[in-house]
Amino acid sequence: MSGPILSLDLGTTGVRAVVFDAQGLVMGQAYQRLALAFPGPDRFEQDANDFCVRSLEVIGAALTESRCAAADLRALGIVNQRSSVMAWDAQTGAPLAPVIGWQDRRTLARVQELRALGLPVNTLASCTKFEWLCAEVPEVRSAAARGRLRLGTPDVWLTCWLSGGAAFVTDPSNAGATGLYDAESGVWLGAAMALFGQDPAWHPEVVASNALVGVTDPKLLGAEVPIAARAGDQQAACFAQGLAKLGDAKLTLGTSAMLDRCTGAVPSEAPAGAYDLPLWRLATADGSALDAFCHEGMVITAGAAVEWLQRIGVLVEVSELDAMAMEGRPGVVFVPALAGLGTPYMADRARGSFTGLRLETGRNELVRAVIDGIAQRCADLASALGVTRDLHVDGGLARSQWLLQRLADLTGTVVLPARELESTARGGAALAASCPDIEGGFLPPPEPAARIMPQLPAADRQAAREAWRIHVENGLAAS
Repeated sequence: MSGPILSLDLGTTGVRAVVFDAQGLVMGQAYQRLALAFPGPDRFEQDANDFCVRSLEVIGAALTESRCAAADLRALGIVNQRSSVMAWDAQTGAPLAPVIGWQDRRTLARVQELRALGLPVNTLASCTKFEWLCAEVPEVRSAAARGRLRLGTPDVWLTCWLSGGAAFVTDPSNAGATGLYDAESGVWLGAAMALFGQDPAWHPEVVASNALVGVTDPKLLGAEVPIAARAGDQQAACFAQGLAKLGDAKLTLGTSAMLDRCTGAVPSEAPAGAYDLPLWRLATADGSALDAFCHEGMVITAGAAVEWLQRIGVLVEVSELDAMAMEGRPGVVFVPALAGLGTPYMADRARGSFTGLRLETGRNELVRAVIDGIAQRCADLASALGVTRDLHVDGGLARSQWLLQRLADLTGTVVLPARELESTARGGAALAASCPDIEGGFLPPPEPAARIMPQLPAADRQAAREAWRIHVENGLAAS
């Protein structure tokens, strides 16, 4: 093993760069928040150039902290928020429109129209966002007419920018979240492209998650660093924790909460309200490829609900969560449907709601209700996807011990928090290290930080889950 690896992890609210040594130990890291914009109801936008500026800042800071130069790096891996879409000019590299974030719901009417035809789409997938860009933005239409349009998810944009425009690629984990990819054949689906008015020439080549696709532009980092991996954030987190066996399950508690349950080497039908997605495709030294798939369900607002508490002044610091939840009296119920209700309901028009409010209800009760609502929704995911054994957990919100214990109690499973909660960046580095064109390796992931056992008796668990089901269904009936 030789040489460090840098992982660039672009999330929804921030971007992180982490330098790992060959033993998988963190040498240096840096983080910057990303600009967010809410230009109208149900609209969520970001700035593609901000992605680049902040990425350069954190890469530089992480290299400084690790006492490395870009020339010392063995490889670079990219991890990203999935389903967000952007358009840019192939010749100039300039963005043609704001980034449409994965949480954006401007295409809801189109989604409902397609659902009425029996097509299982939602506002989270990229396909209707690409369609909207091509129909509504004159600059995008002009670039398409001139043969200069490029469309992609954040991994495509970052790889293209870092390589000086030389690499226009994505991988199955990101392509699978667009609604335009045929996971079984491993290529873009012609019928889907036609349905959403897409030309395959506008979209990137799909390559292995750990394929070497080029090097960084030396004008950006000062050296040519091999770009050896790309993956969606959820899949990278699974790879970081070594999850690939049938039935392995990982819950990431980030802006949203995403549960992935490994299903094997071939696609399979997902439960209602969940999706069958590629985990990754791994290139091997003998030229073959290893595919892995998962079923995925989501709670649309998890950490986002905590950020909402901060925004309205109920919560000052996230570090106060556990103390406030423990002080809060039970009785208030919160359904975290601030941007719709995900798996298994897939109710786009559902809205968040508190019930059980009384004159004595205070900030502690509201915080407790929000955290409990997130735990209940995550238990909905575990039930829908058939998770019956250990549940690996990562993400920033997994710092809440109160939430982790509640998860164990409501799911009846042993909860295993990752030793490194921001494990998506580790997954990007581990994927890059697995590239057959990169020498060296990467040590296996560390053991979980703890084993959190369920403490709630089965009868109490069943009663809590039934009461929750009634709350959710009452809310859906009123929406």
